[in-house]
Amino acid sequence: MTFNQIVWKMAKVNYKKYIFYYLCNSFAVMFFFMFSTLYFNSRVEQGKKLESLQDALSIPGAALIIFTVFFISYAHSVFIKQRRSEFGLFMTLGMSKRDIAKLLVLENGVIGILSILSGILAGAVFSRLFFMLLMNMIELKEVPFHFSGKMFLFTIGAFLAVFLLAVGKSLFQTLRSSLILSMKSNRFAETLKMRSPLIGGFGLLLMSGSLLNLYLTYEDSSGSFLPLWTLAMFLGLYISLNQSASFLISLAKKFPGFYYRRLLFLSSLDYKFKQLTSIIMLVTVMIMITIFYSTLLLTFYKASEKDAVENNPYDVAFYQTETKNTISDVELNGLLDKKGHLEIPILNYYEKLEYVEGYLTYDFLSLDDFNRLTSSKVQLGKNEYLFYLNSEPEYAHADPAKSIKLTINNNVVSYTLKDQVIERTINLLPNAYEFIVVNQADFEDLRNGAEGYELNFNLINVDDWKESESSVAALKEQFIINNQSTPPMDYPDLEHSEESELFRVASKIGDYHQNKATNGMMFYVTTFLSIMFFFATFVLLYINLFSEMDTEKLKYRKLNKIGMSTNEITENVTRELATIFFVPTILGTTLAFLYLAIMSTDVGGIMQNPDILMHFLQIGGIYVIIQVGSFFYARKKMLTQLIQ
Repeated sequence: MTFNQIVWKMAKVNYKKYIFYYLCNSFAVMFFFMFSTLYFNSRVEQGKKLESLQDALSIPGAALIIFTVFFISYAHSVFIKQRRSEFGLFMTLGMSKRDIAKLLVLENGVIGILSILSGILAGAVFSRLFFMLLMNMIELKEVPFHFSGKMFLFTIGAFLAVFLLAVGKSLFQTLRSSLILSMKSNRFAETLKMRSPLIGGFGLLLMSGSLLNLYLTYEDSSGSFLPLWTLAMFLGLYISLNQSASFLISLAKKFPGFYYRRLLFLSSLDYKFKQLTSIIMLVTVMIMITIFYSTLLLTFYKASEKDAVENNPYDVAFYQTETKNTISDVELNGLLDKKGHLEIPILNYYEKLEYVEGYLTYDFLSLDDFNRLTSSKVQLGKNEYLFYLNSEPEYAHADPAKSIKLTINNNVVSYTLKDQVIERTINLLPNAYEFIVVNQADFEDLRNGAEGYELNFNLINVDDWKESESSVAALKEQFIINNQSTPPMDYPDLEHSEESELFRVASKIGDYHQNKATNGMMFYVTTFLSIMFFFATFVLLYINLFSEMDTEKLKYRKLNKIGMSTNEITENVTRELATIFFVPTILGTTLAFLYLAIMSTDVGGIMQNPDILMHFLQIGGIYVIIQVGSFFYARKKMLTQLIQ
């Protein structure tokens, strides 16, 4: 038998290792390709520029890359670890380290090429299927599915960069390894470097303290401490996972009856948690990110209509001047089925700042128009003013000046604050947030004497706003054409407010479609990545558990010889698997819920927003159900192999 025949026969005997390694790499390529079909989709690329989707894609995209780098590196290290003793045998038969390196390059090259081909093929099929399913679910018809050269280049480039680094590291270690170490590689016991219940307790304290501080400071700091406390929480989580079993064992020893009945399980758990700390941490964080993002974006998507209605008290609204957004009543009636029409004049007063560049501006509103808008009966005396904030009270933070002074025709005029009102009654348009309300006589004086710009709010209700899409589109088109034929506005503060933005049409139907498209696309991205993350975390746990199968078989064979029955082996394996599968699930789900609860504090708390709670229960419930199915599948496979 020649040397090459020996190598080939060993490869045939260990074909399962090659298939498993090949499948892991194919899965990674499929992962990259499915993400690239989404990230480089022409409509999503347009959305990244027009609808601020860059951040929404960047965060899960970065998580995907970090996870995939870890995944490929880990699969490669498991593959090499299983083969190191074979390399030692080859060297005793006369193969040099250089020959081993050539063998590694050859087999990894073949596996890498096959993985790229099959991964891209599988990615193309599954991304197409997934795309069709989800687009139908969220009724987002305007996003096309297509392939482009960038998708293939990104996938192949990203995979090769990580794959070659992992292979290069193995080559370096192989060339430095001695024959004895290679032969005995599978006989070295992995020692536990540290067992400290105190450090485990400190990790729990750090994690819970960080979450508590985040809860106490989130609303007042507007989330500025979020990265700091999140990093501290992750550090506490890692320490807890690494030392939690030691901490639990220390507690269990105080109850001898409980401890000695579970001695084997607790000892084994301590070993596995220390060996798998990085993987359990990674899976926990991925579950947390998946459930948190999916819940948040599903809530945004479902709230598309509600947000459009709340942000637009009137069905259609726009500013009008003598030269901009001009339209006759006849033309307006021809376009819209009007049910009500309110015209509110406002005076945008501006005063050049004395010591710095820029202007001080105020938007004045007359008391009569304010009372019409808000259906109130407020009264104001001469030179008194009412501060009116056009916003929902729960989101507003108003701190108006006790008095304001204006210089009008070289005379100083003072107004004294009488009261403030916070209420959303006008659509979201530029310069429609803070108003100074004065009585009718003061308002007329300002219109006649102050330097400013008069605008007319047109606030219109129609018969059915959901049927007004074509009418609003025609109105916008007419305004754009008319405004282009008139000279630009001569207003010094316009550099901070584009003319096209100032005179845009704000409508319920427009906001509804924009919210639905943006939130739907973000939900699609998140769901897409969540499903990929879920399968990836399962494969990662599966690789880990089954890479140590030979060692586990040997352990339980010895335990069986000293009297451990099959039922006791089954019970112990089930306990270990359940802990490894469900600790990350419970931790990740709990952390996702706590972060949702903390971030809901600035909108009244999670109990005041039952939609968030309901969506969390739906997504978390689906995740737990799938995880239970995965656990029973892994348990059956492991027991079959161990008992055989």
